[in-house]
Amino acid sequence: MAADPFNSKSGYTVGIPPIEVIDANGNIYANFAEIGNVTISGDQVVTGTVSANLFTGTFEGNITGNFVVPGLNTYVIYNDNGNAGASQFFTFDSADKLLTIDGDLVANSITLGSQSLEFSTQRVFFATTNSNAPDQILYTIDANTIISVDFTVIATDATGNNRQTSKLFASILGTEVGYYEIATIDVPYLGPGVGDFVVRYNAGNVELTVQPVTSSLVDYRIMVTSYKE
Repeated sequence: MAADPFNSKSGYTVGIPPIEVIDANGNIYANFAEIGNVTISGDQVVTGTVSANLFTGTFEGNITGNFVVPGLNTYVIYNDNGNAGASQFFTFDSADKLLTIDGDLVANSITLGSQSLEFSTQRVFFATTNSNAPDQILYTIDANTIISVDFTVIATDATGNNRQTSKLFASILGTEVGYYEIATIDVPYLGPGVGDFVVRYNAGNVELTVQPVTSSLVDYRIMVTSYKE
């Protein structure tokens, strides 16, 4: 039985002595409540446990506690068509710091070694030329960050129907760069090739340059492996 009337100045109470349920400002106090549907537009502070079969919305902040997640120990959780998914083919062992992917790994850049043990980075880069001018820069990297760099270049002149694959490696010490072209393959075999490549030092950078043999549009697909200073 209510000791005070509903919507009174002092709020709403139940029991004797009265227990405040709704205060004069509209705040609700209850140890337990069963509510069908609730729409909340403001901030909520919960000091106890929140249980729900489904949570829809955006979560921001820290979580203390454990999630019940799919998969076995070390399985990495990922978005599986909007649901939390896990697979034996994608695992992380925190004790051994070991990430395992049983399948293909697709990336534009891969670094071997971490922090003080960082050794090399392999990345891909695309470029084009449309003139036969000399010293056209295809790729640039800060000379102070590397001690060596390898280039695998696949150059294609679609107009002349020529393709050239070249592999070069270079060593850097201060402002000095020494490089060697390991091999070049031209297709067709008796074709003119596509261009001449040079690795050089210029204004603090190591540059891969080309002088194409044609003024037609040439496409260059370049794999760069740089070794950290």
